[in-house]
Amino acid sequence: MEKFRPEGCLYSTPENQKYISREENLCEAIKNGYLLEARAIVCDSNHNLIVDLPCMKGIIPREEGAIGIADGSTRDIALISRVNKPVRFIALRIETDMYGQKVAILSRRIA
Repeated sequence: MEKFRPEGCLYSTPENQKYISREENLCEAIKNGYLLEARAIVCDSNHNLIVDLPCMKGIIPREEGAIGIADGSTRDIALISRVNKPVRFIALRIETDMYGQKVAILSRRIA
């Protein structure tokens, strides 16, 4: 079993930077379920975390932001407090938003 490491430990590693820097590499991370990290830049009005990926915008939907958010046992402050900090996630898929831009859908809860 891997020892727990706090969020931020992976952020600057060459491997992490490789997987978040290009869409092709992010697709590989999706396929293999790699743990990745990037900086949360804002928590929007719906309490989704917006993540700064070099290759595209990342979104951690509110329900995927923390264990217990969906059932109400964890408060939204757990998400808001992550802004301007590295967050650990698993990339789930890449979608196209209403503006035709690619967006990575991420899960901090699973990670």
